[in-house]
Amino acid sequence: MDGDAAWDGVDVAPLTRLARDAFISTLDAVPEAKTLLIDPSLAGPLGLILDVHALRQHGVDKMFWLEQTPPSQPEQVNAPTRNLIYLCRPEIRWLDTLLAHYKADTMAPGDSRKHDYTIAFVPYRTEPCMQYLRKQNMLRHVTIHNFPLEFSVLSSDVLSLEATADFRRTFLDGDQTLLFQSAQALMTMQSTYGLFPRIMGKGDLANRLCDLLVRQRREHFASEPNHAALQTLSPQIDALVVLDRTVDMVTPLSTQLTYEGLIDETLGIRNGYVDVEASWVGATAPAAQGRASTSMTAAKRKVRLDGAEDPLFRAIQDNNFAVVGEKLHTVAKRISQDYQGRHQASTVEEIRAFVGRLGNLQSEHASLRLHTYIVEHLLQTTRTERFHRLLEIQQNLVAGYQLSQQLAAIEELVYLQVPVLSVLRLACLACAVGTNVRAKWLETFKASVVQMYGYEYLPMLLELEQLQLLSVPQVAPKGMRISRFADLQKPLRLVDDEVDEASPRDISYVFSGYAPLSVRLVQTICQHDQVLLARQQRREELPSAPRIAGWRNVDDSIVHWPGATFDFAQEAEQEAGTDDDVKTTLVFFVGGVTYAEIAALRLMSRQQRNRRFLVATTSMVNGDSLLEQLRPAVPVS
Repeated sequence: MDGDAAWDGVDVAPLTRLARDAFISTLDAVPEAKTLLIDPSLAGPLGLILDVHALRQHGVDKMFWLEQTPPSQPEQVNAPTRNLIYLCRPEIRWLDTLLAHYKADTMAPGDSRKHDYTIAFVPYRTEPCMQYLRKQNMLRHVTIHNFPLEFSVLSSDVLSLEATADFRRTFLDGDQTLLFQSAQALMTMQSTYGLFPRIMGKGDLANRLCDLLVRQRREHFASEPNHAALQTLSPQIDALVVLDRTVDMVTPLSTQLTYEGLIDETLGIRNGYVDVEASWVGATAPAAQGRASTSMTAAKRKVRLDGAEDPLFRAIQDNNFAVVGEKLHTVAKRISQDYQGRHQASTVEEIRAFVGRLGNLQSEHASLRLHTYIVEHLLQTTRTERFHRLLEIQQNLVAGYQLSQQLAAIEELVYLQVPVLSVLRLACLACAVGTNVRAKWLETFKASVVQMYGYEYLPMLLELEQLQLLSVPQVAPKGMRISRFADLQKPLRLVDDEVDEASPRDISYVFSGYAPLSVRLVQTICQHDQVLLARQQRREELPSAPRIAGWRNVDDSIVHWPGATFDFAQEAEQEAGTDDDVKTTLVFFVGGVTYAEIAALRLMSRQQRNRRFLVATTSMVNGDSLLEQLRPAVPVS
């Protein structure tokens, strides 16, 4: 469990090895020297499995980022090798670029083209891409491979497909390619660890994903009838829980208040890395060359936020930000005292012992320096009047407090020209939680946004309406019932007025009083409330996790919450094991997960002796990154 203790759930290292082996196999398919042209969105995931030295060992001479180029503007590739490998997601824009390169190649002087072309689609080729190549008569000129880069291991308990624009493509455009890729990645896990004994979850697309997963299992079994893992239930993973992002939009639209979540909200975390000022890590910026405006503050460095390599980050990443400063102060005092120990070293043995600790002290000191700078940067945001005002409106909306006043406050923010994504997050949150948001208010709000921020945002407003994020609450068909957010408040205890941010006992600490709806659903499935009750009654230090109950005997409001509710068991041979063995429950989010939700699931892992929660997702998201997928492509002045 990243946070307070080492992860003792299922070992995810084999997934990294599988990805590395698949990449090397792709490179070795072209035995000669080669030049890689890489889709920029793959830079982060590739960096998590292989370094530049390993690429050199497998014949990579040069690497370039792919840039979108229309076929009507042929452009020569200035590559030192004959072999070109295009490593890209299956998107037509990259095939346009390849076609532009090929045309320039054939137009160059000489009897034959200068390069041999290979495409490695990540993770798999798609039919639209194949149709494009056929239409352009390119199939005979290009060698095609699949590079099944599936889950990136962001930490020992977090896996991500790192899909780009997954929310827009899946929920707005209706492109279900990502569901197929998710099913493939989950099948890889079943081939590695054994079948998930039980599959359950909520959400229409979550249900569709599980249907695909079951179908792929049948197809794999038909082609590999002797595959042992596909005939045996996993001894380590006791269940797969799949949640559709649209089942809980309140959580990503709210501001995360854990340390890692707030870093993502403010600085942005990409593929486990964050861009920070070079001075924060003790680096110096390059000297100014010809421009007086060049400064050290302009230099950026990518820093890996990895709890395995940075014990200090592991200790504070899931803490509510309100207590992080005090914890850093405590660490600083301890490091200072450790350094002072060198004055007490009087014998050779004592000096040698201090020197032996010096390397660790210097690493801790560097980590403390980095996180102190990050905290100071976050404080510049969290201490502002605007941040507190936005947070106040959010918390009032979630608590159902005086909706009309909150709507008036959102309108006021529009006229103050607060950044548009912040305003839209609040408006979408009001629609997600409020049963009394009227169409008249929405029309007035949309008109105000267009007037104050520009007509460029009109398509975005229409898309938010299409996604039912900025629309009046849907009405249930005759004879059916649809639960409202307020209906879930009491049975799921979504609001906690007595939250303890310093020593949390409940997951509501990650939003300082709001318990993520998605994680409450996981608690409901896993009978977590009963675990906490038993802990209080028997005062056990770490109670044993009960067997997963699924959706049996849950409150009707949960069943009637929008989205399919499903629960079924996979039939296979039972693997031997005992109830005392540590089991891992895999929680998969279709459409993205927030760092706050991960922190909440980690707290649940710490509260049970023998159940851990492994998070898997299509991507990491926050409210801004979700809405950013819908922002106008044309820069807004």
